[in-house]
Amino acid sequence: MLNTIIQALYFFLPAYAANAAPVIFARFNWWAFLSIPVDLNLKIGGQPLFGLTKTWRGILSGVLAGVAVSLIQFLVHEVFPAREYLYLFRYSIEGSIALGLLMGLGEGMGDLAKSFVKRRLKLKSGAAYFPLDQTSFIGALLLSFIVYIPSAGHIWAILLISPFIPVIANLIAYRAGLKKVWW
Repeated sequence: MLNTIIQALYFFLPAYAANAAPVIFARFNWWAFLSIPVDLNLKIGGQPLFGLTKTWRGILSGVLAGVAVSLIQFLVHEVFPAREYLYLFRYSIEGSIALGLLMGLGEGMGDLAKSFVKRRLKLKSGAAYFPLDQTSFIGALLLSFIVYIPSAGHIWAILLISPFIPVIANLIAYRAGLKKVWW
């Protein structure tokens, strides 16, 4: 059981990095030229499609982070190939790039879907809404299936543990001054 959880969390690290990257890139104003809303200020029924905080910088930084972490996992796999208790996925350079890209993109798409729903509920951008705020990772999981489909046990571990990861990460980011709100 513990091995399944460790493997699932390690496999899903690119998605967690993709979730954190937009906050870090925004805080340090990296890629400021990409701070363009994804929805280009389009409105539906007077409400933004996604909102001003959903930017191309956020999407692309998440993809970059997902690929970077997946490539690091590939390098770890190359240096320590006998750590089968850790590896759920057989890392190759191509597979790692594809997996990181899909998890990063999926995390961004999940975040856009979440924001779309929040705007339809007339919630302001950045407003907390539990448990919806903890679901963007589902996009990463679904897109990762293009490259690799984990066992049911691994999927359940990801689904049950992943909602708590952004809560913990947000608290840490808030305490570190990276975020203005704890959620």
